[in-house]
Amino acid sequence: MPFPRIPALRPRFLPVSRPRALRTRAAALAVIASVVPAAAVQAQATASTSPPTSALPQRLDEGSFTIVVRGQRVGREQFSVHQLKGADGTALELRAESATGDRRTAMRLEADSAGTPMRYTLEERQGTEQTLRLGGQRVRGRFTTLARSLTGEAAREYLLRPGAVVVEEDGLIQHALFVRQPLRMPGDGVTRPSLTPAANSQGAVHIVLESIADTVTIAGGRRMAQRWRVVTASSEVRLVWADPDGHLLRISIPARGLDARRDDVPR
Repeated sequence: MPFPRIPALRPRFLPVSRPRALRTRAAALAVIASVVPAAAVQAQATASTSPPTSALPQRLDEGSFTIVVRGQRVGREQFSVHQLKGADGTALELRAESATGDRRTAMRLEADSAGTPMRYTLEERQGTEQTLRLGGQRVRGRFTTLARSLTGEAAREYLLRPGAVVVEEDGLIQHALFVRQPLRMPGDGVTRPSLTPAANSQGAVHIVLESIADTVTIAGGRRMAQRWRVVTASSEVRLVWADPDGHLLRISIPARGLDARRDDVPR
């Protein structure tokens, strides 16, 4: 089934309640102004939304997932992962477009080599109506966001603790950062600070390498995989399968009855 494209987003000016933290809002405004249109989320980043790089982005992964909930196919997520090299060192760029029913989501995340966010944009639509437009960036040890939704505008500022990662309630490609932890043996685990901008919350995520000799069926063939167990700040358990190179193969969230499998073998 062709992956449904998300229509180009047109800003809606909504009733705005003036936030108290004007300094936070001013910093966040620069981010939201550069949010990438959802219809172009797979396009190359422009100079206004990405840091200068000394070389072309290196593609690390690209593909799509089919999402099944309690045995019924409900949607897909198309994604890409690139490595960027700039003045600040090596960074990862994750992009995704997802469609579940009449809900459309576009995400773009730039993270440093440890997976800590530097820039982040998230846009959501329900049918033809834009329900969320969020932008965020790292500023001197803090992460500043500005969100516009149906209820108005809200600016936030979070203390960005060392090793923090973005953990949203929805979205699959974000798990590519979790399976890049320096864990080698089954049973090894790490706890990282977590940030959930869409829900305006912070917490911690616990990541454990459960197996290094599991298998996953992809495109009719069995693939060797590592299995990871991720427990979010809300105590939700997510099982993640990836190959040794960090290519995501399958994601399962038992409490939701959700199972997402990659459509094609990583290339």
